[in-house]
Amino acid sequence: MKIFRSWKTVPEAFRGGAVTVGNFDGVHLGHEQIIAETRGHALDVGGPALAVTFEPHPRAILFPNEAPRRLCHLHERLELLKQCGLDGVLLLHFNHQIAAWSAGQFIRRLHQALGFAHIHAGYDFAFGHDRQGDADLLRRMGDELGFTVSVAEAFELDAAVVSSSRIRSAVEAADFRLVERLLGRPYSISGHVGSGDKRGRQLGFPTANLNVKDLAHPPVGIYAVIAETRHRRWHGAAYFGYRPTFQGRDLMLETHVFDDQPDLYKQRLKVTFVERVREDRAFRSAEALARQIRKDCDMARAILARRDNP
Repeated sequence: MKIFRSWKTVPEAFRGGAVTVGNFDGVHLGHEQIIAETRGHALDVGGPALAVTFEPHPRAILFPNEAPRRLCHLHERLELLKQCGLDGVLLLHFNHQIAAWSAGQFIRRLHQALGFAHIHAGYDFAFGHDRQGDADLLRRMGDELGFTVSVAEAFELDAAVVSSSRIRSAVEAADFRLVERLLGRPYSISGHVGSGDKRGRQLGFPTANLNVKDLAHPPVGIYAVIAETRHRRWHGAAYFGYRPTFQGRDLMLETHVFDDQPDLYKQRLKVTFVERVREDRAFRSAEALARQIRKDCDMARAILARRDNP
């Protein structure tokens, strides 16, 4: 899958296909349906299947105080879109200039850049300034510019539409079974391991720290997790919280892997959440915290053993 980061960088070979437009946060089952249908339309018109997406999220520019927490980082979104079988993604930097374009201006600019023969819209697709564009406008513009239009049906599970907002609510409730059903894969957070203050190592439980800024997340506490790099996989326990014992202020995801002490600094690590072990709380001393962490790890081991041997 090719990634294009500018209107001007799309080569001729990627014109004349089918395109779909969206934020695709989390790339959940509903998104996968839309992309699969877009691929089908691309085959019908004999061209590539493309997705157009934005970074940052438009609401982060238009309504900074109301922007939703993301279900995944950009690198994960692009990797998941690749796994859906797209030929290319046009990743547009969303800014106030694009936000001010009318729906007609946006589609004209998009068609000029991609020359698509077909556009496949989500069931709730709206675009342009104040989201004034809809499927009817797309069809009128298609008649003018020479492309056809289709609209996806809403994808439902358990009599409710699968949506990024529904998944965020499940994540925030630590309902990982529901999250997995809606995403079509287990819930995880991934990123490059950064440096910490070594408190975990001092307590006898070294951790790998991931940046969780702006991400949707489960409640603070201890979790049984699966941690993995491209080459290795471990059972582990993860702490999600502010470290109240040490008067911490920053939200942290700290993962301790069992029976190993790998150097994970700067490596890409994926942490998959399996089950919550306990809530977060402050302890009177570092020694008391270390004793509790040992119990937490034993509990996490038991949870993961049951998972592997139901």
